[in-house]
Formats: sequence, structure tokens, C-alpha cells
Amino acid sequence: MNKPKIALVCHRGENPGNNRILPDSLGTTYINSVIKAGGLPFLIPLDFPLDNLNIIRESFDGLLLTGGGDVDTKRYGGIEHPSVGEVWPVRDEIECRLYHLALETEWPVFGICRGIQIMNVAAGGKLYSHIPDQVPTVKHVHNQPTGTPRDHLVHDVLIEPGTLLHQIIGKDRIPVNSFHHQAVSVPGEGMKVTAFSDDGIIEAIENPDHPFVLGVQWHPECMQQYDDHMKLFRAFVEASRRL
Repeated sequence: MNKPKIALVCHRGENPGNNRILPDSLGTTYINSVIKAGGLPFLIPLDFPLDNLNIIRESFDGLLLTGGGDVDTKRYGGIEHPSVGEVWPVRDEIECRLYHLALETEWPVFGICRGIQIMNVAAGGKLYSHIPDQVPTVKHVHNQPTGTPRDHLVHDVLIEPGTLLHQIIGKDRIPVNSFHHQAVSVPGEGMKVTAFSDDGIIEAIENPDHPFVLGVQWHPECMQQYDDHMKLFRAFVEASRRL
């Protein structure tokens, strides 16, 4: 059986030294999840020429948009907040363009944490730039403290029946981890909300007019020991094999 080639857009981190080299990298949990699900991961640097993005589409079978850093509030008319950080407009641009390319060509795309957020912004939607200040009714700490194990289960998500997400998971409710201070507030064009936390935060969206456009707010790549979360990667890789 062929192994689909999956493009993963890198995260850009600050260099702690003085040589001003800015590293593009990606957590190994994303890479290992793709491999475990039967795919082959390939990392895309943020300075990849924008006028050659068609080469990425032609070369890879699926697109994974990962976590890390915040989307520039200027891109979605968001409220400025001091907690907004690790903003890289170059990443916003390449991911938005790749998302639109995915829509145009029925390219499977799976977004995780920041990934669901950039998908929604690319579709013309909006985000809460800082949940605690903008959603006073939340009862969960959605952004767990530094040092919390990445597979720590914080709250349940409620999955809407009749959706792609429900079809993949096969359950109405699953427990998830939570490491985000932003979230979808207004769904973008074509986006359907498919899961909520029990305090009302949007936890998943999908585009039902596309064979596979799915974003989740939690981090399934950090919970590979739980079959419910690996189902997401297996479904994405299988869609990338078919389409």
C-alpha cells in the first residue's frame, strides 16, 4: 500500500543566541503521528517561495497545519492583547494561501490548534485573541500552565452528530488536552462548527463541501496512546491516499 506524502508547515522560533538565525522547526509528535498513521511527513519552510506553492500541491498528498504561535490579529480584525505572541506574518501568509489551494483542488487538510485558527481566518472568520478576557463564562483553564504533561486530559468535547468528525471518532463526547488561549469566535465562509467544549468554546470545524477539511483545537498528536485521537490522523492519511 502506498504511503501518502504529507506536507507539514514549520513553526518559526526565536533564536536565544545573538547570531539572529531564526530556526524553522516542528515538534516530533506531529511527525511521529503522521508516520504512525501510515503517512510520510515532509517539512515546509516558511520562506518557501509563494509563487511556487503549486509545487507543494503537486508533490504532496495532504496538508497538515500545526500548532505554535498566534495568528496576527490584523489579519482578522481581532482585539489586540498583550498575551498575543510568537506572531509570524510570513507563516500566516503561506498557510492561508495553502488553505485556499486546498479548497480549489480538493487537497485534504487537517488543522491542529493554531491550524484550526488559521484555517478559519483564511476562510474569513474571526478568533478570540484571548479567551479569559473575551469569554467570561468559560469554566475551564483552556491554556494549561507550563509544565503540564501534554497528554493531560482537561475537559470533554461534545461532537455534533452527522459530521465528518463524528464519523471518524464514532462518539458524541471525548476527553481532550488543552493548550490554547485563542479560539474560533466567528466561523469563516463554508465552515461548520462540529464540536464544542462544555463551556461553549468551539473545538472543531470542518468544511462539508470539501472531501476533507477538518480542524481541531486540541492536540491529538500528543495523545498517540489514545485510539480516539489517532483515528484523526488515520482518517486524514487515508483521505490523502484516496484523493
